[in-house]
Amino acid sequence: MTTTNNKGRDSGKSATLKTTTGNKSKPTARKEQDMSAQAQRLRVLEFLRASPQTTYSLRAHGISHPAQRVRELICIDGYLINSDPVVAIDSDGYRHSRVALYSLGGEPDTRDLFDMEVA
Repeated sequence: MTTTNNKGRDSGKSATLKTTTGNKSKPTARKEQDMSAQAQRLRVLEFLRASPQTTYSLRAHGISHPAQRVRELICIDGYLINSDPVVAIDSDGYRHSRVALYSLGGEPDTRDLFDMEVA
């Protein structure tokens, strides 16, 4: 039996999608994904190159802390990523205002300045 908490949610449901499976002993068709921060940054970048993503959509893709991964892409790797507040509906159907919508604004300049020819 499940009970309802003070926010009206069913305590048996979570606000995010479940990403784990119960039986680890059986081999799966999908290979185990690298969950390191670097691997997650690369996946965030792949998703942002395809289309803008919300915090919830990145979590659904297995990114455990989207805001931190985006911050690392900006501060460490030099990407220009825009964040705009939007209204989003979570997996339980609840409306949330001011959810981040991330969009890729620009990639870092990776040209080697020492290999450039002088005119």
